[in-house]
Amino acid sequence: MKRIMSAIAAATLALTLAACSDDADTNGTSATEEGGQTAEGFLATDLSDIDKVDEIAAMVPEAIAEDGKLTVGTNIFFAPAEFYAPDGVTPQGYDIDMGKAIAQVLGLEFEAQQAEFASIIPGIGTRYEIGIANFTINAERQEAVNMLQYFEAGSAWAVQAGNPDNFDPADVCGKVIGVQSGTYQDEVLADMNTTVCADNPIQVQQLSEQSAVTMRVSSGQIDAMYTDSPVADYAAAITEGQVERVGEVEDSAGFGVVVAKDDQELTDALEAAMNYLMDEGHMDDIFATWGITEGVSTEVAVNPAS
Repeated sequence: MKRIMSAIAAATLALTLAACSDDADTNGTSATEEGGQTAEGFLATDLSDIDKVDEIAAMVPEAIAEDGKLTVGTNIFFAPAEFYAPDGVTPQGYDIDMGKAIAQVLGLEFEAQQAEFASIIPGIGTRYEIGIANFTINAERQEAVNMLQYFEAGSAWAVQAGNPDNFDPADVCGKVIGVQSGTYQDEVLADMNTTVCADNPIQVQQLSEQSAVTMRVSSGQIDAMYTDSPVADYAAAITEGQVERVGEVEDSAGFGVVVAKDDQELTDALEAAMNYLMDEGHMDDIFATWGITEGVSTEVAVNPAS
């Protein structure tokens, strides 16, 4: 991405792969300098001009307002959406910046809790108040939670630089493909193995961390990886060209913040806070920090058709 320095990128990849703590302090707020680069070498959007909006904060359910925290389930291994900074402890990424901005509008403290991706939605409303983890919006997830769309992107294939094995996205049956478990792309590969690739199944390598999938691609251990298009682009940047995208972006879809299906109060408060951030240009600023200028929503869609 255009605003990420190569030295920081290399360090971040190494530390992202090494980071494994689920109970580290994940609030990680630090003052930013002009341009979004913090003094410590971390990347973050400057959110200093985002204040509590009283009429929106008044919409927050009483229990959450009294607690003063917005507890967010996330998977901090999916750059550039959410991943660990060079210290291996502090979360950063566009989802992290957005979560902090939402919390500020609501007058709450942002608290990110690291979790396995597939375990976040089952924990919404009990362990976590909301989930922000680059969740692709689909009908199955909407049966379990409310989804508030803030971004749209697609799926993409990525290979080792130069595509030494001549991987063709139109011919994936029998190939060794890496994917983060529990993602939309994981579901697509599973479906392909029961339909078009039933006679020659894809050898799917499911990993809990996207950074580990990227490492296997860059080192040539697998034929390709299948992931969100911004993640594939970021992988190319952070590995300094050791990974490259192949083929066209597929299956463009929305991404959403997830909230408990029966928590209409919190759903309404989040919708208002996110619309405020969009109307004031803050959402565009957040994504621009991470080199993304397309696909950012201008109005929240709650449970859109998928």
